[in-house]
Amino acid sequence: MNSLFNDLNLTPEAQAYLGEIEKNLKSDLEAPSARYYSHETFDLLSQTAFEKLHAKLQALTGPIDLSALRQAWQEIVTDYYRSNNWGFQPQGEKPPKILTEDDKVRKELWPYIWVVIQSMIILKTVVYYFGIKSSDDPSTLNKVLLGLALGTSAFTLIFFAWRKSRK
Repeated sequence: MNSLFNDLNLTPEAQAYLGEIEKNLKSDLEAPSARYYSHETFDLLSQTAFEKLHAKLQALTGPIDLSALRQAWQEIVTDYYRSNNWGFQPQGEKPPKILTEDDKVRKELWPYIWVVIQSMIILKTVVYYFGIKSSDDPSTLNKVLLGLALGTSAFTLIFFAWRKSRK
């Protein structure tokens, strides 16, 4: 949205504050009563807010300083709330989060990381415990528990490989 303000004579402080306005736009223009805007509606809302701010700042003469920008933005936000959200309708459900590429990579890698943790730490500890216990006391119960631990370890790895091969 900064490109919208390129034709204005903003001081460096005002340009920095414009960046702060962009960062805090969601909190400044929240939907009332714990309701949410869809991503498309919020994009239109933010575009409308910046167009109104641009029009208000164009009416000013001379360089636009921080106090003039702050006052203009406060008037825009006040008008938003007084004008019943400028006619934008909020929805009851929170829109789904848009995943970035890093989020997608993390989401894809997490099952692999969990299998490593599970097989290398948790199941290995269980197998070692029951293996040592079975070697100290070779009763049938200890051998069955060791077999269950080995079977669980093998089953979880085979199930993971089967599940991932289907994708």
